[in-house]
Amino acid sequence: MTATDEREAFPVGLDFEADAALIEGKTRQARAALDRHDDGVDCWLTFARETTATPDPSLPLLLDFGVVWPTAVVVAPEESHVVLGRHDAPNARALGVHEVHPYDESIREALSTVMERVGAERVGCNWDPDDPMADGLSHGLYRRLTDLLPDRELVSAAGYVGEVRGAKTDRERERVDAAVRTTERLLGDLREHYEPAWTERDVAEHLRGRADTLGLGTAWDRAYCPSVHAGSDGEVGHTRPGDRRVPAGELLHVDFGVRVAGYCADLQRTFYRPADGAEPPAGLREAFEAVHAAIDAGKAAIEPGIAGHEADEAARETVVDRGYDEYAHALGHQVGRHAHDGGTLLGPRWERYGTAPERPVREGEVYTVELGVDTEWGYVGGEEMVVVTDGGAAWVSEPQRELWRL
Repeated sequence: MTATDEREAFPVGLDFEADAALIEGKTRQARAALDRHDDGVDCWLTFARETTATPDPSLPLLLDFGVVWPTAVVVAPEESHVVLGRHDAPNARALGVHEVHPYDESIREALSTVMERVGAERVGCNWDPDDPMADGLSHGLYRRLTDLLPDRELVSAAGYVGEVRGAKTDRERERVDAAVRTTERLLGDLREHYEPAWTERDVAEHLRGRADTLGLGTAWDRAYCPSVHAGSDGEVGHTRPGDRRVPAGELLHVDFGVRVAGYCADLQRTFYRPADGAEPPAGLREAFEAVHAAIDAGKAAIEPGIAGHEADEAARETVVDRGYDEYAHALGHQVGRHAHDGGTLLGPRWERYGTAPERPVREGEVYTVELGVDTEWGYVGGEEMVVVTDGGAAWVSEPQRELWRL
């Protein structure tokens, strides 16, 4: 099959050209959040420059292009503005979402004018010690802002970033859903293409090659997307695929996701290579059932308003009660423009996670629910994706309910 045939036989099926509508939706969310919260923050300011080198994770929610000169996107409850270099201004005008204020020699006067116009005394900026997606303001730019806005109080906008980034609009959900469906199909098709001589590296190259043919990127660093772990000797983690093969009677574990129009999927699937056609051993089936019972328990605990650690506790208790060691990571993370998309974490209250597991789960957020156990046959890992609704969590992915045979 040629690349053209493959794309025609396997279409993503959505038109993703209208980024202006997506950005307008996210800006509207931000304005509503500022209007709703009574914390004294008058506007949300995203301040960036040379974004090909030092991108702010929040900027693509507000602009559909990178910038060169110092640029400020100011969102207030009733309006939004972008102050940027004259040569970037045509892109902002074409976007048609914010009022545009170009400058030549200095951003100072135009930015001050916008601050006066929106009545900004307390300004939310992008820093947070525990959320990388809300921590885009560099120290140098922070110092520049204190010089540009000496009479205004600069505070963290992390709460706004988490809320706006996390709650997915309909357009964002279309993109996430397309990424999930595509990832599921590529992983499912692996059963038909797999050959016993394949190494971990061969499996990875196959999946990346199919994504390339479809014109899609990987959801995280291509060097270890997918992560592939073959057999009981596989080294599980965010690892580069190696030269190990799957012995008969052992497992292949794959962690993979594609990126569709800027939005990601992140799924894990476990495959069994039978020995002489034999059924999976009882102990292996029990491990698989324990993993997915814990995933189900974590999903069942998710609802708007809980702290992230509560879902993790439900899953962790389930897998331990079934006689397995607890997993050494969080149960789930948000997925969106990145596979690990910041905000609330469905994780334990460990120091390494800071305040992320204490933060609230919100309606519209998309999470992974993932864990695994080590067995004598290899790593049994599962990872699904859910969306938070007003009544709890709903599956975004189709859960794996049985071991897939190679």
